[in-house]
Amino acid sequence: MDKDILNEVIEAEKDIQQCIEQEQARLRDWLDGVKKDAAEAIARFERNDGAALSQSLEEAKRDAEKRAKQAVESAESRAGRLKDLDDAVLTAVIMKRLPRILLE
Repeated sequence: MDKDILNEVIEAEKDIQQCIEQEQARLRDWLDGVKKDAAEAIARFERNDGAALSQSLEEAKRDAEKRAKQAVESAESRAGRLKDLDDAVLTAVIMKRLPRILLE
């Protein structure tokens, strides 16, 4: 009778061990799937982030080119107006601003 109980305990332990091994295999498969999904999500994010970065860079470049063009046009316009001034007017402007220039 003791052997029957011992055999039942051993069989129960084997069943428990088998259940544990099956659960561990199921968890390993699940964890592998989660790792794969996470890696794919990171790769998608990096691709999207790279595209967004490229787009932002292009927008910044276009904005900088626009501002540079406006600055050049403004400088050319101002230079054109100054070019048309005669020497007497330029001398008067310089004399008026000379004290301020010397103080700086």
